Amino acid sequence: MSDQTSDNAARPESQKSGPASGQTRRRGAGFWALWGGVGAVALVAASGGAGWVFLSKADLGRFVARRATAALGRTVEIGSLHVTPGRWLKVEIANARLANIPGGTGPDMVRVGHLAAEVNVSSLLHGPMLVRHVAISDVYVMVERTPQRVPNWRFGKQAESGAKPAPHPAQSAPDDRSDYPTALDVAVQKGDVIYRTAHGSEFRTTLKTVTLQTDGADKPVHLAVDGAYNDTPVTMTATMQPFSILRQTKTPYGIDMEAKSGDMTITFRGTATDPINADGIRGAVTFNSPTSRPMMQIAGLPAQQDIAVQMSGQFEHEGDLWSVTQGQGMVKDNPMTIALMRLVEGSHGKPDHITADIAFSQLNLNEFLSHQKAASPTQTDMPLTVDPAPDPLVDAHLSVKKLSYNVLTFSNMTLAASVAPGAVAVDTLSLDYLGANLKASGKIEAADKGASHVGASVNVSGADIEKLRQVLGFGPVPLQGRVDMQIRADATQKTLNAAVHAADVAAAVSMTSGSLDRKVIGLVSADLRMLFNKPKGMTPVACMLGVVSSRAGVGQALPLRIRTGDGTVAANARFDLNRKWFDLTFGSQASTTGRFALDIPVRVSGSFSSPKVRPASWSAEGRAMMAQTERLNTLPAGVKQFALKNACYRAIGP
Repeated sequence: MSDQTSDNAARPESQKSGPASGQTRRRGAGFWALWGGVGAVALVAASGGAGWVFLSKADLGRFVARRATAALGRTVEIGSLHVTPGRWLKVEIANARLANIPGGTGPDMVRVGHLAAEVNVSSLLHGPMLVRHVAISDVYVMVERTPQRVPNWRFGKQAESGAKPAPHPAQSAPDDRSDYPTALDVAVQKGDVIYRTAHGSEFRTTLKTVTLQTDGADKPVHLAVDGAYNDTPVTMTATMQPFSILRQTKTPYGIDMEAKSGDMTITFRGTATDPINADGIRGAVTFNSPTSRPMMQIAGLPAQQDIAVQMSGQFEHEGDLWSVTQGQGMVKDNPMTIALMRLVEGSHGKPDHITADIAFSQLNLNEFLSHQKAASPTQTDMPLTVDPAPDPLVDAHLSVKKLSYNVLTFSNMTLAASVAPGAVAVDTLSLDYLGANLKASGKIEAADKGASHVGASVNVSGADIEKLRQVLGFGPVPLQGRVDMQIRADATQKTLNAAVHAADVAAAVSMTSGSLDRKVIGLVSADLRMLFNKPKGMTPVACMLGVVSSRAGVGQALPLRIRTGDGTVAANARFDLNRKWFDLTFGSQASTTGRFALDIPVRVSGSFSSPKVRPASWSAEGRAMMAQTERLNTLPAGVKQFALKNACYRAIGP
């Protein structure tokens, strides 16, 4: 590019008015790292003609360092600084450093091994500064907030205010950019940029090469980066609006960016109200990765399987707020909609806070939780892990129209859950299964030896008995209709499947409408009329109540009572879900059957699929169990209240 072309690039800017009167001028760290020393040298160069001869030979490093230290309120050291006079003032700096703030991670915020640039002398008189052929190498930059939330990229009076007082500083004016330099071409080699949060998390960007190029102050700016993020190779290209737009502080600055790492591609097209501090960012974002492995590597997480992810939405970053809204996408062939994903950075040592509202039309958890591709769905499991001091905190709302887990398929699932210190709470869980609706709430809390305690309350309404017995592997049953259930479960285990198998369960099962095969009443009551005329059809069930308690799948059911127009049946049962075995003894209540009924109890026992039925006599143990059929005082409060509402419940004293 010729000198004439470069001069023309600066001329339109000289005719523009400066910043508003009284407006505070603030600079980003990048501005002072690149141009602080250059500006000081330029002032000396313009002070008189005699200075030209002096500048060509003198080392001005100490002089410029003192001026920069006074301007920034931070120690600046420069190993050497040489200037070659001319229409384009050539500046060369070696071994420069800018000190970090007190309480920072290390002594230096910025170190530059070598910096060379050419400054248009005429632009020093009328501004903004015009530079070209900027070459920088061996760069180190530490951008951080201290545990007290003090940022290290504020200087002078701006730094005296310390941490930002509000979590969303959108109301504060962005840095004044009205005289920001125009850089026609910049090349950076061997850079290391670290961002450290107030909680001590570090995000490292390694820069192999960075190039910036524009044909003039009113021409688009092109940026290209080749480097790595957290040791994962990343390339980025961006086309940005001209420097003339950048200098318009109140005008959002347009950015069109694409970043790639392996098979991952991220695009952003939008604006920034404070581009120097990477703040006030709004625009459309897309994410695409057939495996998600680069994303997992960047996040520092193990990639145990390939998960294809596609996503698009509206991105926003304002102060401590990061969010994605109006999102659409696909996760491993599971379509999703993102109403909201929001991160608010914690202040003064507090954890970050994530809020999410995501919906899936279908979600197959087996694809995510089975570590081996050929694993059986029954091997799917979920660890029960609770962090005593989680960072971030989480409030999530998830909805799924069709959900698959193990061999089960649910529909219309909604979940509202939160992650808090020492606990994961499920505020509400609702889903439909086998025509029934399940509503649950519970909490996972840390326990000893790496395990977690799970406590849950579950309400089931409208469960179809026929569908339920098929899933459980029962043979045909003589009872039809829908039942309601109230369940309380507790377990202390390391995984979800282990908790399900080992849980202590108390449950009440209720039916207020249904039907029972008349043969059952006749058989239970030993009605002599069955010798001559076997009853046919079904008799309506007025009420049914069963109370179940179990531990690790082994338990008992009592009381168990069914009241019909043909008689009332009372029973007790023992069962072992692990062996799929049960032992049920039941009999009719004499006061509810006819005069020809002998009311002889019946015993049904054996496997779920092929039990044996035979007459039985009440043993001492059986009579004792029957005597307890109405003693519900030991039930959890919610289960007991549910049982009290059933007409088959008749309370007695202890």
